[in-house]
Amino acid sequence: MKHTSQGILLLLVLSIGLLTGCVPVVQPAAPTPTRNPAGSPASTAAPTEHPMNGVAPPAPTREIPTETKPASTPGDLDFLQKPGPPSFRVMSYNVNWDTIFPPGDPENHLFRSADRSAVFQDLLAAVRPDIVCLQEINPARDPGQIAEIIAGVLNQGGEAGWTATGVRDTVIAARFPLFTSGYELAAPGYPLGLDQAAALIDLPDDLYGDVDVYMLCAHFKSGGSASDIRLRGSQADVIAHQIGDAITPGGAVDLPEGTPLIVLGDFNVYDTDPARHLTTLLSGDIEDEARYGADVPPDWDGTPLADALPSHNGLGEIYYTWRDDSGPFNPWPLDRILYSDSVLALPNAFVLDPALLTETSQEELNLDADDLWLNPAAGVLDHLPLVADFALAGSP
Repeated sequence: MKHTSQGILLLLVLSIGLLTGCVPVVQPAAPTPTRNPAGSPASTAAPTEHPMNGVAPPAPTREIPTETKPASTPGDLDFLQKPGPPSFRVMSYNVNWDTIFPPGDPENHLFRSADRSAVFQDLLAAVRPDIVCLQEINPARDPGQIAEIIAGVLNQGGEAGWTATGVRDTVIAARFPLFTSGYELAAPGYPLGLDQAAALIDLPDDLYGDVDVYMLCAHFKSGGSASDIRLRGSQADVIAHQIGDAITPGGAVDLPEGTPLIVLGDFNVYDTDPARHLTTLLSGDIEDEARYGADVPPDWDGTPLADALPSHNGLGEIYYTWRDDSGPFNPWPLDRILYSDSVLALPNAFVLDPALLTETSQEELNLDADDLWLNPAAGVLDHLPLVADFALAGSP
């Protein structure tokens, strides 16, 4: 059978999409959750004990942003304030396939469905991150394009430029130097989709001494089929093996003892899913030990990693990071920021949700209530950005 070049390109793009995460046609397999009138999962859909950290988050609200704005509230933007140095701010965001680039960009991904290029710049100005982990960036792009966009918004007064590195659709960008050689994820070639962006981030010595941060920016397979769940398990096993190798002598990667570890990104942790992959990331309990090696607790003190589990605007009331009311999944914290709490403190964390801000605060940030939604009328949000402020444990 003859194939046109367009057909071959479409097959390639669909393959990349299926491996990296979100493809519009992906539908989850049973069990399909039912919803009660309040919008929280029915009792048969999600157990009380949730595998993310043993405790289920509060039930998500399903109110859709409208033109009705809340009354003015003092301190509405306090959650955005960065702790004083020596702290650094990390942001993770699934941008939904190149929506942060202008519509005429020839490298825009085939799945690009919206233009949020201006919104992304306003988002950066509001959050002012020091390190960024993005997902659903066209793998054909030079990661330097991300660094240029961020530097154009955040760099002032002659600050040094941003640097970036990317693997598949995941990109790490930082205002600090990045080292990738020797720190890459040791991902086997099969099954496909196991590789993720990884880098050692060189924190400034005048603030952090000789301490640097090792970061893994991940995008796990989406969907609820048995094969989707297996692939997420393999992706987690690869990361757990890498961390175990990095914190023990010998092997491909050796980090100085006490190097902070951060694993973040779109983990696709559904409330209907066993979420075995999250358990693996937190505990280092590798599922396929024959292929990926023995279990190694991922923190330096022999304990699990911690889950920042931020809430919307730091209010401690709503925790979901993804929402699509047109589909079978409930709103849930699909995206996570995990970290080694033996060496890192977490003074602040939040999921940015402009819909919960007062009108005055929205105007101040130049962010409307539905700016981060793909289709607010249908309740289609896709993902919200997660932010965490870290400091070295024991620092002032």
